[in-house]
Amino acid sequence: MLKNTLLLSSLLLLTGCVERGYELTINKQTHTVTAQKTIDLRTQPTTTIDTDMKEMNIAVNKVQKKQVKHTETTKNKKITNQNKQLAKKTEEVKETQKKLSEKQALEQKKAAKQATEAEALRQKHAEMTRKDLEKKRTEVLEAKRIASEKEKLALAQKAEEERKALALKLAQEKEVKRISSKKEKLRLTQKATQEKKDLELKLAKEKKLQKVKLEKEALEKKLAEEKIEKELLAKKATAEKVALETKLAAEKAAQILKEKEEKQALERKIAADKAAQLRKEKAEKIALERKIATEKKAQLAKNKREKEALARKIAQEKETQRRKEKEEQAALARILLKEKKAQVRKLAEEKKTPLATTQSIVFKPSSQTYQKFGTSEIHGHVVYLTPGGEEIVLKNTKIYLVAKNTRIDYWYKNYYLHNKENSSLSKTIVNYINATHLNLDRNFAFYGLATGSYYVIIESSYPKSIAKNKKVYIAKEIKVAKYKKIMTVFSKKL
Repeated sequence: MLKNTLLLSSLLLLTGCVERGYELTINKQTHTVTAQKTIDLRTQPTTTIDTDMKEMNIAVNKVQKKQVKHTETTKNKKITNQNKQLAKKTEEVKETQKKLSEKQALEQKKAAKQATEAEALRQKHAEMTRKDLEKKRTEVLEAKRIASEKEKLALAQKAEEERKALALKLAQEKEVKRISSKKEKLRLTQKATQEKKDLELKLAKEKKLQKVKLEKEALEKKLAEEKIEKELLAKKATAEKVALETKLAAEKAAQILKEKEEKQALERKIAADKAAQLRKEKAEKIALERKIATEKKAQLAKNKREKEALARKIAQEKETQRRKEKEEQAALARILLKEKKAQVRKLAEEKKTPLATTQSIVFKPSSQTYQKFGTSEIHGHVVYLTPGGEEIVLKNTKIYLVAKNTRIDYWYKNYYLHNKENSSLSKTIVNYINATHLNLDRNFAFYGLATGSYYVIIESSYPKSIAKNKKVYIAKEIKVAKYKKIMTVFSKKL
């Protein structure tokens, strides 16, 4: 249908071109479109050349654009179909991945549920164990506390009894000492009084005996001596009293020191007993705590081992699942990548336009001298297009005018029109009668042509980005009559 539409549009275009006075030729094998118009130099003005060439150039470009558009449309449809197939496969892969993800999510949810249940069971077991240990520890501590309090109470009672007995003993000893001291003082006083009485009686007797002055002086002297002796006795009594008091004070101090030492010894004994009791309680407490800590540590280690074993099991299952999914995804990715590469290669092969090449020619000047005595002329305009339809200027472009002969006719019909070459054969040697170059507007002209058939061959070099050391040709057979101006537009897509 599309082919018929293109053919119909080409016929309409050709019909329009004929109505306008020029002939449009399309050669799909060589990617060439040419437009040719012939005017009579005797009847039509020569000033229409620019207008006609411009009109034909527009028509040629229009045809080339239609061909590019048609080619692109066909390729785009193929690409669209391929993209649809690729999208369908991608959707299938996505669906597979989605199912795998859902399966993985379910398995992860199941594993998480199992881990949660195991953790809850472990925590419940640990809580029960901890409560039992706490209860046991509380009971042991309570029993220890009661025993300690009872022992402390017994020690306190014992210490109080010993303190009361010691205080009573000290009070009794103090009372005895006080009574003894009082009796001693009374005895000393009575002794001194008796001695005084005896002395006074003796002095009275002596006074009575001494009647004379000498006796008196003697008595006085004796009294003085007695006085001195009395003072000495008083001093002696005082010294003895002081010594007695010092002795009593020393004994009292010694008694106080002894009581103090006994008290300190008792306190040290009580403190030592208390410290020993505290050390014993502390040792028992530490032993109990160590036992509880050991049991707790053993339980924690057991729980930790169970948890680690469960975690390792879950991790192994996850790792196995992850590796499995990774392998499946990698396999899917490899399949997709392989299909995508194949698709890209296919698109690249389809997009790649074959070079418009033909059998190469070696141009040599004709042995006959070209005489410009004819009455006709050929004017041409050359346009090269990229595969995308953009105009491009080629280097080393030269236009040859070749008289029709068997060799050039064979090359044109068997190689050029079929866009093929035979590398095993040597290049075709062609003798040209005239040659020229394009001007800045890409135009050329041959003047003074005689009546006959000619080939206009345009030779250029391919861009290095497309092909190296390759020649591209545009060729057209032109029949020349008398007094004719032939205007031709050559357009070639590389």
